[in-house]
Amino acid sequence: MADTAGTFTDLEIRIFQKQEQGYPVEITLGGQQEFPRGFLPAEVLPWSPGGDVVADGSKLFEMLFKDGTLRGAWAEARGRAPQRRLRFRIDPQAAELHALPWELLLENQALLAAQADTPFSRYLPIALPWSGAVEQRPIKLLVAISDPDDLKEKYDLAQADVALERKALEEAFAHVDQKSLEVTFMEAPITLERIEEELRKGYHIFHYLGHGAYNSKRQQAALYLQDAAGHAKRALDDEIVSMVARQGVRPHLIFLAACQSAVRSSADAFVGLGPKLVSAGVPAVIAMQDFVTVDTARKFSSAFYQRLVEHGQVDRAGNEARSSLLTAGRPDASVPVAFLRLKSAQLWGNEVDARGEVLGSKNPKIFWTGLIRMLQQGKCTPLIGPRVCGRWIPSRNEIAERWAIEHGYPFGDKVNLARVAQYMASSQGEDFPRGELMDTTLKEMLRRLPEELRPAKQASSLTELVNAVGFQTLVADDPNEVHRVLAALNLPLYLTTNFVSFMTESLQALQRKPTRELCRWNERLDGLPSIFEERPDYRPTPEEPLVYHFFGTDDEPDSVVLTEDNYFDWLVKVSAEPERVPPVIQAAMTNTQLMFLGYSMHDIEFRVIMRGLIATRGQRRNFKHVAVQLDVDDVQVENVGSVQTFLQQYFQDAEINVYWGSMEQFISELKEQWENASR
Repeated sequence: MADTAGTFTDLEIRIFQKQEQGYPVEITLGGQQEFPRGFLPAEVLPWSPGGDVVADGSKLFEMLFKDGTLRGAWAEARGRAPQRRLRFRIDPQAAELHALPWELLLENQALLAAQADTPFSRYLPIALPWSGAVEQRPIKLLVAISDPDDLKEKYDLAQADVALERKALEEAFAHVDQKSLEVTFMEAPITLERIEEELRKGYHIFHYLGHGAYNSKRQQAALYLQDAAGHAKRALDDEIVSMVARQGVRPHLIFLAACQSAVRSSADAFVGLGPKLVSAGVPAVIAMQDFVTVDTARKFSSAFYQRLVEHGQVDRAGNEARSSLLTAGRPDASVPVAFLRLKSAQLWGNEVDARGEVLGSKNPKIFWTGLIRMLQQGKCTPLIGPRVCGRWIPSRNEIAERWAIEHGYPFGDKVNLARVAQYMASSQGEDFPRGELMDTTLKEMLRRLPEELRPAKQASSLTELVNAVGFQTLVADDPNEVHRVLAALNLPLYLTTNFVSFMTESLQALQRKPTRELCRWNERLDGLPSIFEERPDYRPTPEEPLVYHFFGTDDEPDSVVLTEDNYFDWLVKVSAEPERVPPVIQAAMTNTQLMFLGYSMHDIEFRVIMRGLIATRGQRRNFKHVAVQLDVDDVQVENVGSVQTFLQQYFQDAEINVYWGSMEQFISELKEQWENASR
């Protein structure tokens, strides 16, 4: 790529739940500098457009920066960062503000969302994994034009002119290099089941064109799809989101556009559905927030896809497409909305983008050769972190935010699960948050399961539910599922800080006989049976591997380390009584290459393991090789040295390799390298 996302400085405007003074607003530059908080006046709602784009855009800008503190922060941030990636982050508790046309923001007669130096998006920081920037060409795009034959009769909606809509899209795609973009049009009927069947073929983009509806009281969106006979069948947003969430490989982009005969409710539906699709793991959603003419839709689609294929940054492509509409004199240039969950907005890239980077290494092949050799010899021990289970259970951040709202958590760090759980424990008892965790994750996994996979008998734990469904069934459509790939490595030992049984279930699916053990970090666990007591000479093997949980398991809730006090107690116990960690585990952490997967440097699990098992015994250990996978958003390129220094203080003279990329990128490369070496 000629251009990279690193050209732009991140500028985030975050709006919080309404208070007495209005909506709190915070501006952050470069992910570090926070300006003083200001307030957006509550009277910004209800929004009453005047019909003049310039006047409406100026009015919205003046309302946003009416507070002098915010106006000063914006001026300073703009001066410090001439090229800025503007992320508009609206908290879920202020979701009503998504109804405002933020893409209209006008400063000095210039539309912010159309400027080349200000890529603009609505940002939803969902802590779910994704498959990384796509290296593959052509990029595969699936188009579905839904035109039920009884729309007029059943819902008093006009029929779409499918031939006209298809022709308009074909003209839009005609200007895009055909070697870079492969377009497939679905044939009728456009049912939800057939869409799911098509998406399983690995499309990178899904472009929907048709009618929608939105119920403002229920805050529920629906799309007018078809049944098998071609008649209208409403697909509710929860059904659509569940279908998307259970895809092993989700589309990188979903584009929601109303047909030219659509009414206002369709636009409301698309804007309402956009954030929910992002929450389900779709990296980017483009939605039309108002009616657009077929000419505008064609011009926007053409410019958008042409630029997106070129550089892969969806917010930049959106700005550039809007700019082309303004140049053509189109008054509805602000109608398209970009919802993103990726800070970089990078959907496509070259091989380097798709494969991640080994920090501090001039030759990544050496890293992979060494790692594969250690794996083949059984001298590598994976340590699995919290960022690998996002498909079926909510992330720690999601759980924390949900609990913070439900239990009135009064502090600002509402995504810090350990602190939110500590707050709950202080008022309702130590065991209460553990019970809530088991209940929350079990219910959410059930919700995400396709209806046909939900067992008739109610499960009492996640482990019981996974057993009932079958882990092979859960991951059948995802060859790169983390536990599935790790199980195929034929290792004797797997370490994890997660409480779920996914690693054990994955090994059983390969006809291995794994043993599941947990750390006895408190006295209530001392009486539990242990294989190390039953078989004092026990040593894990590839045929009978051991899965060891440092922070507890779901089928022993008392063992789960959740609150801040739990982590402190764990540290104290393990440091004072090192025998609580079996010698087999201690030996593996000393004598094998450690491979950390699914952690952020800021995760409390990562820091506690570093402090409790690494630093306290550093003088007695002789670490040789350590591999650490860190998410792209966790470290910037210019901070590579500080990352190495941070890790070196724990591992001393060990050779430390940091893989800078997503969990999915790392696993995809690991699987590829392993299979190549096994041929």
